[in-house]
Formats: sequence, C-alpha cells, structure tokens
Amino acid sequence: MRGFDLHHHMAPAEFVGAGCTTGILLALGRYPGLIDGAGLVRGELYRFENTGAALDVLDDVEDYDPLDPENSLYVRVTRSVRDDAGRDVTAWTYLYNRTGANAQPVPNGDWRSWNP
Repeated sequence: MRGFDLHHHMAPAEFVGAGCTTGILLALGRYPGLIDGAGLVRGELYRFENTGAALDVLDDVEDYDPLDPENSLYVRVTRSVRDDAGRDVTAWTYLYNRTGANAQPVPNGDWRSWNP
C-alpha cells in the first residue's frame, strides 16, 4: 500500500486505483491480514507489465509457497474487486492462512484510515 514499509516491492507496477472486496481485515501487528467474511475491505489495485515476475516477488513478501500452500502464511487467490469507478474486476489477493482468533478486526476494513 502506498506510503507503507513494503510498498517498494510494488515499484514496477502501475497504480490503477482503490477498490473494495468482501472479507474481514485483521490487525496482525504491523501488517493486516484478509480473511473470508461478510464485510468490505478496502485496498489498492495495481497493474504489472510482467505479472509472473511480480507475483514471484509478492509471494516471497507474503510468505506464500505455491508448492506448499497449506503451510504458507498467506495464500494467493483471485477475487472480485469493485474499483472506485464501480467496475468489477478480478485481482490477485492474498488471504491470511491462519485462524486469526486472537487478532483484532479492523472495524471499517480500511487499513490506511485505521492505521495511518
């Protein structure tokens, strides 16, 4: 997310805009985690020229191993996202792959406004 510690990994990407998807955003310390749920979660949309190379980098950042997804901290999935123009797009998203039982939900689903 723009302005946060790990954003430099998005350097080769084009920022497309903001959007929302369904789920619950958990506060996991310095970083959030998205899990399935009935709420709305706000995030950012990016376009990569070389999607495969970009996903390799992001998989490392998110501790996702496509050869061992069950033991990965996050898993990469495609989700429907509604952009701020009201269009539905499909985007790669990382879901938190733990229970999150002790994590606090971010009430508005917006990490930027909850944790500026």
